[in-house]
Amino acid sequence: MIDRIQHLMEYYKLTNSQFADSIEVPRAILSHIMSGRNKPSLDVIIKVIGKYRQINLNWLLLGEGEMLKEIVKADVQPEAKIADQTHTLSPLFEPADKETEPVKIQNPKLPVFPDLTSLNSNKQVKQIVFFYTDNSFSVFNPEV
Repeated sequence: MIDRIQHLMEYYKLTNSQFADSIEVPRAILSHIMSGRNKPSLDVIIKVIGKYRQINLNWLLLGEGEMLKEIVKADVQPEAKIADQTHTLSPLFEPADKETEPVKIQNPKLPVFPDLTSLNSNKQVKQIVFFYTDNSFSVFNPEV
């Protein structure tokens, strides 16, 4: 995958630093990936395809197919073109130049937690971590 990321940077004429900045990852992370020290994480891959939406995901992950997605091939039958036009892609794979509104996702109902008094009396809660949708968190340490 390193060679494909390198090819992507060459295609867009970006240095390692420029590419890291464009996908909003620390430069050190990209440096470790390019040196072979680390493999790209799912987060890095998502940032790459989020920024460069015209990149073929199969090419990036598996080396299969062309680097860039093709909109419509010339040899496609008219029926297939109609089917392609009616197929809806997820916002993650829409062209980067198309203006899209943010997708609003409603959180499902939270699970009902058991009554804490029914837990084993020998165990006590040490720490509770709350993760928020803005990727921040807070830690609650109950008084013992």
